[in-house]
Amino acid sequence: MSDASLERPRFPLTLSDGERGHATGYADGVLYVVCERAHPPGQPLSLMLVTPDGELALSGKSARSKRREDGTFDLQLKLVSLRRDQRIALEKLVS
Repeated sequence: MSDASLERPRFPLTLSDGERGHATGYADGVLYVVCERAHPPGQPLSLMLVTPDGELALSGKSARSKRREDGTFDLQLKLVSLRRDQRIALEKLVS
């Protein structure tokens, strides 16, 4: 099995300030994101996630940022005000 086959799916996103990144997963109300900058815990963030079914507008608060070896950051975004249809769309992405 190659390393490429072990990679998680990546879904492009744009934060409200124009910063680009990609989502790598979702579980229990937390969106896992790789982005260009660190975001302190509690910082409110809004983003537009591109999915195979269209764009999905989401809002949340940063729960954790950690620098990666390549200089980008792993971000855990605790989603707030998540509607049922948004949750279902996110769960569909990771299934």
